[in-house]
Amino acid sequence: MGRRVGGVRGLLQGFSWVLLLAAAPALADAERDGGPDAAVEAEAAPADAGVPAGIELKIAGSLRLAQTLVSRFPIDEQISTAPNPFEVRARLDPELSYGKFRLAVEFDVVNGAAFGVPGPTIVAPRVPVPPASSLELRQAYLEYRWATGAARLGQQTSQFGLGILSNAGATDAAPGDFGHSRFGSLVLRGLLIGRPLFSLGGAWRAVEPLVAADLVVRDGTADLYQGDRAVQGIVGLRFNAAPDRIVALTAIYRRQRADNAPGGERATDVLVIDLSARWVFSSLTVGFELAAITGSTTQGRTNESPVMQVRQLGALGKIAWHRGSTSVLFDVGYASGDNNPYDDQLNGFRFDRDFHAGLILFEQVLGYQTARSALRLADPALVGAPPEGLNLLPTGGAITGAVWLFPRVSQSLTDWLVLYGGPLVAFSTAKLSDPYSSRLLGGGAALNYLGARPGDYLGTELDLGLQGRWDLTKDLRLAGTLEGGAFIPGNAFQRPTGTRMDPVGLVRLRLTVSL
Repeated sequence: MGRRVGGVRGLLQGFSWVLLLAAAPALADAERDGGPDAAVEAEAAPADAGVPAGIELKIAGSLRLAQTLVSRFPIDEQISTAPNPFEVRARLDPELSYGKFRLAVEFDVVNGAAFGVPGPTIVAPRVPVPPASSLELRQAYLEYRWATGAARLGQQTSQFGLGILSNAGATDAAPGDFGHSRFGSLVLRGLLIGRPLFSLGGAWRAVEPLVAADLVVRDGTADLYQGDRAVQGIVGLRFNAAPDRIVALTAIYRRQRADNAPGGERATDVLVIDLSARWVFSSLTVGFELAAITGSTTQGRTNESPVMQVRQLGALGKIAWHRGSTSVLFDVGYASGDNNPYDDQLNGFRFDRDFHAGLILFEQVLGYQTARSALRLADPALVGAPPEGLNLLPTGGAITGAVWLFPRVSQSLTDWLVLYGGPLVAFSTAKLSDPYSSRLLGGGAALNYLGARPGDYLGTELDLGLQGRWDLTKDLRLAGTLEGGAFIPGNAFQRPTGTRMDPVGLVRLRLTVSL
């Protein structure tokens, strides 16, 4: 496995250097991910600074430091933890353009927790805050644009709609939302997009079909470096009237297999339909995304069900009303749950790990409880051969098996300081079930990660944030974010004694310097 992983990594790195060396007149993404914490593009260097006339060079980058402090909470019926990671991320985004051609490169010099995360004897590797890694390539692609379309080839980040299914992980939360990005869905993609009806004028100018083919580098269910071979065919149709007025329908067929594995192992064949929209009406902004997945998989297979039928549904609605310096925001989300982990149905929809609702319930509590469960199930002395899809049992902090409401208010105190907050209320769409506890302690009856029968109410979370932004120079910006919250568990987190899990508190300070 080590040689295969090294070979794949070397192939990708070699491919990226070919792009850099063979196509200096290249391109950057004209729809580069924006947002409050995205890197601010530097102005092109003048011709007399050593850049040939006609070639435009842009260099952007950011440095993010974040310290999170979480009160101790249980991750099984015996063990508690208090993850307090200090995170560092340094990102660079150089670009070259020449006429209609552009080259975009993006990579993280370092990204992850320098210290403060539970060790491998406590939880499985798939955790909400991974240990720090260095020199990860995120993007290296070529693009050619003409008046009514574009073609793109290379490694890219991937996002559909509002990011519940696939999320680029490029920006941290804007004031009013919470959390920050850590991962990003990465693909080797060939993309063709255009506006073939543009000459008809009127609304026809906004009709935008697209077609793409992917080899997945990393996302929520596959990792090329870990031997997963996931390919995707994508067709879509967008009504793209403006960046803030978009409706999109996308169909994705995905075929995933394990590299050099026996036939049928870690096999997934699914069809995904994603419908999304974001539309601004003066002071009102409305957005939604609906994603449905159907197909079959052996990831998660059991002796009773070697092939599982995938039937999953996820949905998100967002409304924001702005008046003067005040904004009222309301989110409602749904992720289908799985009532029986041992039947032939895989029903639990999982949001992308870089989409966040609140600070504590999904990212911290369920993120580490599921990682603890996966580690316990991996012990062959207890359960024999581990299930095939065991590496996907930890959520990594993603939202799954829940319906939630999240009303918030955001108030600009000055032109550079914003205060925001509100309550998140969440219920489970299936009983909160730990496969380890249910099989070994409950005799097959659904038990939660604390070894007790769960109710349907996940709990209430109260979150508050304060974010400031300062322009240090013309091209240098500093953003400081202080966020905190308290999670009050519901009856889904019952203990065997009949009491509930104690409340959990969190405080996070994040500083970002962007160029």
